[in-house]
Amino acid sequence: MALPNRTAFARRALIAALLSLPPASAAALDLRDPRDFLHKNGGAPPDNGYITVCHAYGCERVTRVGLEEADFAMIERLMAPGAASAQAEREGIARVIAAMEVKVGAITGTSADRDYRDLLSGGDPTQMDCIDEAANSTSYLLLLDGLGLLRHHTVAYPASKGFLLDFVYPHNTAVLVERASGVPYAVDSWVFRNGEPPIVVPLKTWYDTKSESFYRARRGVQG
Repeated sequence: MALPNRTAFARRALIAALLSLPPASAAALDLRDPRDFLHKNGGAPPDNGYITVCHAYGCERVTRVGLEEADFAMIERLMAPGAASAQAEREGIARVIAAMEVKVGAITGTSADRDYRDLLSGGDPTQMDCIDEAANSTSYLLLLDGLGLLRHHTVAYPASKGFLLDFVYPHNTAVLVERASGVPYAVDSWVFRNGEPPIVVPLKTWYDTKSESFYRARRGVQG
């Protein structure tokens, strides 16, 4: 008997997540170009005032969204305090990602995106899985970089973890790297509802946790 449509989409998204995982020993930073992650999933890097937004699980849908002068002004305002330090810049990045989710949500319908507990909404264009979220956050980070607003960080290829056999559900996150220390940070918005700031934690901490409760208890930016 054929699987229900949403279950089929969820299964396809799970397979995509499994195929995107690095070898089990590869907890180190992925050195591939982060733009390749967008291309691989049907999106494109920010260009000429446009961004692409993944939704419906596994980038099943990709919507092109144009940004206006007011959007760029908002981004610059939210990032202005970030010039002071790497920590302040990470806090600004979290604010920008939350604001961009609100912006694009009104266009794509993803303003209704629920948190991590919804695992069976594949194919629903109002919802996002961790692949969508990792792609979108990477796009926002590349946008900030292109605008010259990342003074303390560079954008890296998204990270993946989990293979079910180790009792960790497959999961992806956007990544940035602090220039001065070389420490990579996970920028993970999957566990929160649309428009909530992502958690930003050292990538090692992200790899080491096996429970979404960790993120909810440590909501926000961690040093």
